[in-house]
Amino acid sequence: MERPYRHIDVERRNDVFCVRFCSQRMEEDVIGDMADELTSLITDLGCRKMALSLGPKEMDVLYSVFLAKLLMVQRRLAEKGGALKLCDASPQTIEVFEACRLKSHFHFVPDEASALAALAK
Repeated sequence: MERPYRHIDVERRNDVFCVRFCSQRMEEDVIGDMADELTSLITDLGCRKMALSLGPKEMDVLYSVFLAKLLMVQRRLAEKGGALKLCDASPQTIEVFEACRLKSHFHFVPDEASALAALAK
């Protein structure tokens, strides 16, 4: 059976879509494709609660593009009354969000279990 997505792995746990990246390294064009896949979860599958893992390994991405796409995904979820929780982020990844003054725009939790608990409320 072919995987429906090229850049993300998705596991649905009740009404939460738990998402992991297939690779921690993404070029700019891959980031765009990955964002399209995340958006399709929202528009095509009705995702309203997403736990997105940013680890456990360090991300190797063009952060300006990556952060813009994450903001877009979060906005799309919010427009539908949903929520995004970021989990498994390394201290270095969190530092990037802080340096870009975007950490306060996202909700970080330590791991997937914490994301599931936060989204269950």
